[in-house]
Amino acid sequence: MKLKALLYKELLQWYHNNGVINSFTSLNSKFGNVTVELNSSSLDIHNNSLPVKLEEEQSSDDLNAVRTLDDLKKLIISHCDCPLKNTAKNIVFSDGNPQANIMFIGEAPGEIEDKTGKPFKGEAGKLLDKMLNAIQLNRENAYLTNIIFWRPPGNRKPTEEEISKCLPFVKKHINLINPKILVLVGATAASAILNIKTGITQIRGKWKNIETKGIKNIKSIAIFHPAFLLRQPSRKREAWEDLKKIKIEIDTYT
Repeated sequence: MKLKALLYKELLQWYHNNGVINSFTSLNSKFGNVTVELNSSSLDIHNNSLPVKLEEEQSSDDLNAVRTLDDLKKLIISHCDCPLKNTAKNIVFSDGNPQANIMFIGEAPGEIEDKTGKPFKGEAGKLLDKMLNAIQLNRENAYLTNIIFWRPPGNRKPTEEEISKCLPFVKKHINLINPKILVLVGATAASAILNIKTGITQIRGKWKNIETKGIKNIKSIAIFHPAFLLRQPSRKREAWEDLKKIKIEIDTYT
Protein backbone atom coordinates (compact mmCIF):
# COMPACT_ATOMS: atom_id res chain seq x y z
CA MET A 1 0.00 0.00 0.00
CA LYS A 2 2.84 2.40 0.85
CA LEU A 3 4.60 1.78 -2.47
CA LYS A 4 1.34 2.18 -4.38
CA ALA A 5 0.58 5.45 -2.59
CA LEU A 6 4.09 6.73 -3.33
CA LEU A 7 3.74 5.89 -7.02
CA TYR A 8 0.38 7.69 -7.09
CA LYS A 9 1.95 10.79 -5.58
CA GLU A 10 4.90 10.82 -8.00
CA LEU A 11 2.52 10.44 -10.94
CA LEU A 12 0.30 13.25 -9.68
CA GLN A 13 3.39 15.43 -9.13
CA TRP A 14 4.29 14.95 -12.80
CA TYR A 15 0.70 15.80 -13.82
CA HIS A 16 0.81 18.95 -11.72
CA ASN A 17 4.21 20.11 -13.04
CA ASN A 18 3.04 19.62 -16.62
CA GLY A 19 -0.38 21.20 -16.25
CA VAL A 20 -2.23 17.94 -16.71
CA ILE A 21 -3.89 18.05 -13.28
CA ASN A 22 -6.21 20.84 -14.39
CA SER A 23 -7.88 18.45 -16.82
CA PHE A 24 -9.35 16.41 -13.95
CA THR A 25 -12.87 17.39 -12.99
CA SER A 26 -13.59 14.79 -10.33
CA LEU A 27 -11.40 11.95 -9.22
CA ASN A 28 -11.12 10.19 -5.90
CA SER A 29 -8.11 8.25 -4.72
CA LYS A 30 -7.75 6.36 -1.44
CA PHE A 31 -4.47 6.55 0.43
CA GLY A 32 -4.63 4.39 3.53
CA ASN A 33 -7.79 5.29 5.45
CA VAL A 34 -8.20 8.75 3.93
CA THR A 35 -10.11 9.67 0.78
CA VAL A 36 -8.91 12.90 -0.83
CA GLU A 37 -10.63 14.79 -3.63
CA LEU A 38 -7.96 15.61 -6.18
CA ASN A 39 -7.93 19.22 -7.23
CA SER A 40 -5.36 21.99 -7.50
CA SER A 41 -6.11 23.37 -4.03
CA SER A 42 -6.16 20.15 -1.97
CA LEU A 43 -3.68 18.01 -3.90
CA ASP A 44 -0.85 16.71 -1.75
CA ILE A 45 2.03 18.18 -3.74
CA HIS A 46 5.38 19.08 -2.24
CA ASN A 47 6.75 22.59 -2.58
CA ASN A 48 9.45 22.51 -5.23
CA SER A 49 11.50 25.35 -3.77
CA LEU A 50 14.87 24.72 -2.16
CA PRO A 51 14.81 23.00 1.24
CA VAL A 52 14.70 25.19 4.33
CA LYS A 53 17.98 24.85 6.19
CA LEU A 54 17.37 24.72 9.92
CA GLU A 55 20.87 25.67 10.96
CA GLU A 56 21.68 25.77 14.63
CA GLU A 57 23.13 29.10 15.70
CA GLN A 58 26.55 29.36 17.27
CA SER A 59 25.66 27.32 20.31
CA SER A 60 27.39 27.09 23.62
CA ASP A 61 29.51 24.06 24.37
CA ASP A 62 26.84 23.03 26.87
CA LEU A 63 24.13 22.98 24.19
CA ASN A 64 26.35 21.13 21.73
CA ALA A 65 27.02 18.51 24.38
CA VAL A 66 23.33 17.77 25.02
CA ARG A 67 22.39 14.24 24.02
CA THR A 68 19.12 13.61 25.89
CA LEU A 69 15.79 15.37 26.39
CA ASP A 70 16.31 15.48 30.15
CA ASP A 71 19.64 17.22 29.69
CA LEU A 72 18.06 19.68 27.24
CA LYS A 73 15.27 20.55 29.68
CA LYS A 74 17.78 21.12 32.48
CA LEU A 75 19.89 23.31 30.23
CA ILE A 76 16.87 25.38 29.18
CA ILE A 77 16.00 25.99 32.82
CA SER A 78 19.54 27.01 33.73
CA HIS A 79 20.82 28.73 30.58
CA CYS A 80 17.95 30.07 28.47
CA ASP A 81 17.84 33.87 28.89
CA CYS A 82 14.19 34.27 27.90
CA PRO A 83 12.70 36.82 30.35
CA LEU A 84 9.39 34.96 30.45
CA LYS A 85 10.90 32.44 32.86
CA ASN A 86 10.78 35.17 35.51
CA THR A 87 6.98 35.56 35.33
CA ALA A 88 5.78 32.03 34.51
CA LYS A 89 4.99 29.35 37.09
CA ASN A 90 6.41 26.39 35.20
CA ILE A 91 8.50 25.52 32.21
CA VAL A 92 6.35 23.85 29.54
CA PHE A 93 8.74 21.50 27.80
CA SER A 94 6.79 18.77 25.99
CA ASP A 95 4.17 16.06 26.02
CA GLY A 96 3.70 12.85 24.10
CA ASN A 97 5.99 10.13 22.80
CA PRO A 98 9.67 11.08 22.20
CA GLN A 99 9.96 8.09 19.83
CA ALA A 100 7.14 9.32 17.61
CA ASN A 101 7.70 9.92 13.91
CA ILE A 102 5.63 13.12 13.98
CA MET A 103 6.37 16.26 16.02
CA PHE A 104 4.04 19.22 16.57
CA ILE A 105 5.40 22.64 17.51
CA GLY A 106 2.97 25.28 18.75
CA GLU A 107 3.32 28.90 19.84
CA ALA A 108 3.49 29.41 23.60
CA PRO A 109 1.87 28.08 26.78
CA GLY A 110 -1.36 29.51 28.12
CA GLU A 111 -2.74 29.63 31.64
CA ILE A 112 -3.62 25.92 31.92
CA GLU A 113 -0.32 24.88 30.35
CA ASP A 114 1.54 27.12 32.81
CA LYS A 115 -0.17 25.34 35.71
CA THR A 116 0.29 21.80 34.40
CA GLY A 117 3.67 22.13 32.70
CA LYS A 118 2.28 20.41 29.58
CA PRO A 119 1.60 21.94 26.12
CA PHE A 120 -1.86 22.13 24.55
CA LYS A 121 -3.91 21.55 27.70
CA GLY A 122 -6.52 24.32 27.54
CA GLU A 123 -9.53 24.64 25.24
CA ALA A 124 -7.21 24.84 22.23
CA GLY A 125 -5.51 21.68 23.44
CA LYS A 126 -8.83 19.85 23.60
CA LEU A 127 -9.51 20.83 20.00
CA LEU A 128 -6.03 19.72 18.96
CA ASP A 129 -6.67 16.33 20.59
CA LYS A 130 -9.82 15.99 18.47
CA MET A 131 -7.87 16.96 15.36
CA LEU A 132 -5.21 14.36 16.14
CA ASN A 133 -7.81 11.68 16.82
CA ALA A 134 -9.40 12.34 13.43
CA ILE A 135 -6.22 11.07 11.75
CA GLN A 136 -5.50 8.28 14.26
CA LEU A 137 -3.00 10.30 16.29
CA ASN A 138 -2.87 11.01 20.01
CA ARG A 139 -0.37 11.90 22.71
CA GLU A 140 0.92 8.34 22.73
CA ASN A 141 2.04 8.29 19.09
CA ALA A 142 2.85 11.99 18.55
CA TYR A 143 5.20 14.48 20.25
CA LEU A 144 4.16 18.02 21.21
CA THR A 145 6.12 21.11 22.20
CA ASN A 146 6.19 24.91 21.66
CA ILE A 147 8.45 27.60 20.25
CA ILE A 148 8.33 29.30 23.68
CA PHE A 149 8.82 27.35 26.91
CA TRP A 150 7.12 29.79 29.26
CA ARG A 151 3.75 31.56 29.30
CA PRO A 152 3.73 35.19 28.13
CA PRO A 153 1.78 37.39 30.59
CA GLY A 154 -1.89 37.64 29.65
CA ASN A 155 -1.37 35.04 26.90
CA ARG A 156 -0.01 37.75 24.63
CA LYS A 157 1.94 36.91 21.49
CA PRO A 158 5.62 36.28 22.22
CA THR A 159 8.06 38.95 21.09
CA GLU A 160 10.85 38.46 18.57
CA GLU A 161 13.39 38.70 21.39
CA GLU A 162 11.64 36.00 23.39
CA ILE A 163 11.48 33.74 20.35
CA SER A 164 15.16 34.31 19.52
CA LYS A 165 16.18 33.36 23.06
CA CYS A 166 14.31 30.03 22.87
CA LEU A 167 14.96 29.15 19.21
CA PRO A 168 18.43 27.56 19.59
CA PHE A 169 16.98 25.19 22.17
CA VAL A 170 13.96 24.44 19.95
CA LYS A 171 16.25 23.53 17.08
CA LYS A 172 18.21 21.23 19.35
CA HIS A 173 14.87 19.77 20.45
CA ILE A 174 13.99 18.95 16.84
CA ASN A 175 17.35 17.28 16.28
CA LEU A 176 16.97 15.14 19.38
CA ILE A 177 13.47 13.96 18.44
CA ASN A 178 14.52 13.46 14.80
CA PRO A 179 10.95 13.29 13.44
CA LYS A 180 10.03 12.28 9.92
CA ILE A 181 7.20 14.83 9.87
CA LEU A 182 7.23 18.25 11.55
CA VAL A 183 3.91 20.07 11.93
CA LEU A 184 4.13 23.80 12.66
CA VAL A 185 0.98 24.75 14.53
CA GLY A 186 0.17 28.40 13.89
CA ALA A 187 1.86 31.47 12.46
CA THR A 188 4.43 32.00 15.22
CA ALA A 189 5.89 28.50 14.96
CA ALA A 190 5.88 28.56 11.15
CA SER A 191 7.53 31.98 11.01
CA ALA A 192 10.25 31.04 13.49
CA ILE A 193 11.18 27.66 12.00
CA LEU A 194 10.82 28.56 8.32
CA ASN A 195 12.30 32.05 8.86
CA ILE A 196 9.56 33.77 6.89
CA LYS A 197 7.05 36.55 7.51
CA THR A 198 4.28 35.18 5.30
CA GLY A 199 0.88 34.88 6.99
CA ILE A 200 -0.40 31.47 8.03
CA THR A 201 -3.28 31.61 5.54
CA GLN A 202 -0.75 31.76 2.69
CA ILE A 203 1.60 29.01 3.85
CA ARG A 204 -0.71 26.50 5.55
CA GLY A 205 -1.11 23.16 3.87
CA LYS A 206 2.06 23.47 1.79
CA TRP A 207 4.84 20.99 2.33
CA LYS A 208 8.39 22.16 2.90
CA ASN A 209 11.53 20.07 3.13
CA ILE A 210 13.72 21.04 6.08
CA GLU A 211 17.39 20.14 6.33
CA THR A 212 18.92 20.08 9.80
CA LYS A 213 22.25 19.24 11.32
CA GLY A 214 22.62 15.49 11.32
CA ILE A 215 19.26 14.96 9.57
CA LYS A 216 19.03 14.94 5.79
CA ASN A 217 15.38 15.81 5.38
CA ILE A 218 12.26 16.46 7.46
CA LYS A 219 8.89 16.94 5.80
CA SER A 220 7.22 20.00 7.33
CA ILE A 221 3.78 21.55 7.02
CA ALA A 222 2.11 24.52 8.70
CA ILE A 223 -1.48 24.32 9.95
CA PHE A 224 -3.88 26.66 11.70
CA HIS A 225 -3.47 26.85 15.45
CA PRO A 226 -6.52 25.39 17.24
CA ALA A 227 -6.89 28.66 19.19
CA PHE A 228 -7.33 30.41 15.83
CA LEU A 229 -9.95 27.84 14.82
CA LEU A 230 -11.87 28.46 18.05
CA ARG A 231 -12.04 32.14 17.09
CA GLN A 232 -12.80 31.43 13.42
CA PRO A 233 -14.60 28.08 13.16
CA SER A 234 -15.35 28.71 9.49
CA ARG A 235 -11.71 27.82 8.77
CA LYS A 236 -12.08 24.29 10.14
CA ARG A 237 -12.76 22.95 6.64
CA GLU A 238 -9.32 24.14 5.50
CA ALA A 239 -7.81 22.65 8.65
CA TRP A 240 -9.38 19.30 7.79
CA GLU A 241 -7.84 19.40 4.31
CA ASP A 242 -4.43 19.94 5.93
CA LEU A 243 -4.99 17.05 8.34
CA LYS A 244 -5.79 14.74 5.44
CA LYS A 245 -2.48 15.69 3.82
CA ILE A 246 -0.68 14.85 7.05
CA LYS A 247 -2.47 11.51 7.20
CA ILE A 248 -1.32 10.67 3.70
CA GLU A 249 2.28 11.38 4.67
CA ILE A 250 1.97 9.25 7.79
CA ASP A 251 0.58 6.30 5.82
CA THR A 252 3.20 6.69 3.09
CA TYR A 253 6.43 7.46 4.89
CA THR A 254 6.14 6.28 8.50
